[in-house]
Amino acid sequence: MAGTLSDQVYEKIYQEISFGYWQVGSKLPTELEMAERYGVSRPVLREALLRLRIDGVIESRQGAGTRVVSAPSRSVMEFAEPGSVADLQRCYEFRVGVEGEAAYMAAERQSRTRIAQIALAVEQLLPSGTDQKLPTAEHDIAFHVAVANATENSYYSQTIEAVTQALHVGTRIARVLSHWSEGYRRDLLYTEHKRIYEAIAAGEPEAARQAMREHIESARRRVFLGQ
Repeated sequence: MAGTLSDQVYEKIYQEISFGYWQVGSKLPTELEMAERYGVSRPVLREALLRLRIDGVIESRQGAGTRVVSAPSRSVMEFAEPGSVADLQRCYEFRVGVEGEAAYMAAERQSRTRIAQIALAVEQLLPSGTDQKLPTAEHDIAFHVAVANATENSYYSQTIEAVTQALHVGTRIARVLSHWSEGYRRDLLYTEHKRIYEAIAAGEPEAARQAMREHIESARRRVFLGQ
């Protein structure tokens, strides 16, 4: 298992919950007991638990301890390489901030040529004729690259290019885990991307930022919770 100590503990608890060792509704042991169980300090354990709370897997209440509130699918562990689940989670956290600002800047800069490229990328996400399949990861990535390019700032473009591998992994996992029909997911993805495009094209930076942030948060939930 790779990564920091908190990464290792995060993935261990994540795996135990996904495989049913800790059931939904069950109360986790105390911090001291868990720190001893995993052989780490309490600050390291707290960092791992914080990430699980952000994921929506556990919930902590003063005086009531920490309980499991949802069980992520074990397929996340099967599709992601050992040690990479924590990195994938960090990638989504990173993207919320960076891509939200990229959408804001794209709406502010209003490059007609770049916005036309975003429009084309959105069209590629919409099935045509008898082809009703989900868009490929490449189509999804092309949209995000187009938004980054519309900032007219090469650092945003380079950043998106740097996380394409994580985007491919996330897309693959989301397709396996989702409880929704392929048609519903296809329409949802198109709607989310179109909303981002429309805000950018309308020159509404705040709306563009919010739409992008909500899209990436939804993508994160699809990956980690199968929603």
